[in-house]
Amino acid sequence: MNNRFKTYDEPENIGFTPDEGPVSPAPKKRKGKGKRILVYLILGILAIGVVSLIVFAGNQQKSEKCWKVEIEIQDQGGKFFIDNATVLSLIQSKNDSLIGKQLTQINIQKLHDKLSAHPSVKSADVFTTVDGRCVVKIQQRQPIARVFNQDGSSMYIDIDGFTMPVTPGYAMKLPVFTGNIQEKLLNKSIEEARKDESWAFKSMLDDIYFFTLHIRKDEFLMAQVEHVFIDAARNVQIIPRVGEHRIFIGDVNNLDMKFKKLKTFYANTLQTRDLNMYSSIHLEYEGQVVCERKQLTN
Repeated sequence: MNNRFKTYDEPENIGFTPDEGPVSPAPKKRKGKGKRILVYLILGILAIGVVSLIVFAGNQQKSEKCWKVEIEIQDQGGKFFIDNATVLSLIQSKNDSLIGKQLTQINIQKLHDKLSAHPSVKSADVFTTVDGRCVVKIQQRQPIARVFNQDGSSMYIDIDGFTMPVTPGYAMKLPVFTGNIQEKLLNKSIEEARKDESWAFKSMLDDIYFFTLHIRKDEFLMAQVEHVFIDAARNVQIIPRVGEHRIFIGDVNNLDMKFKKLKTFYANTLQTRDLNMYSSIHLEYEGQVVCERKQLTN
């Protein structure tokens, strides 16, 4: 017999420590495992179903023939620079119609390339549907300036720096550029073309493009700049919408400083004098605005 006495420092051995509490039985795992198996089974069935639908749709499309060409052209403020007839003429001919052709025989990439090459098209999306339609979606370019050559021909420059032809019957309210200009439509952007120094030396298009981008940042300038004349020395003259004067800019360098001077001059002059008393306002001189008064006639 053990005669050893217990003390209060020795807790009675009852199968657990005061900090741990009673020992709980291990949870059963069979139920959770069964749920996971069920989930995997459902996912597998769904995957098989999706694959079956894809295979069925593919087989269906292989035998389907095109019965309709749908064309959707995103307009630019109600203006269209390419129409449905032009789109159709680009993607098919009398001897090679899409109607009646099997969908698998339609070269989607070829149609896309033809449409994307058109100067008025910014992007083209072409695809066929399971029910036999060929869908064409066109995003047009956004013109920001109209350029007139000396021979009277004209073109647009779009916001991304691409040239595009003028569509008869659709006139847009844009800044107009005239003068010593002899330009042709480009098959690349102005940014890309100006990497050729010889082209940049001869062409006015890069000056016109960057000048237009600049005035588009300012609501006042967009309202005031209506007609721009460029002389043989590439000097810019603005014929404003309001006022009987011309604004001489010089070249297209330092436009921020030049237009800041112009707006300061306008603000001061309109408070004290009649703006129409001047025939010209010169901004090309550093640190000053030089004005010429109109000659008085008897």
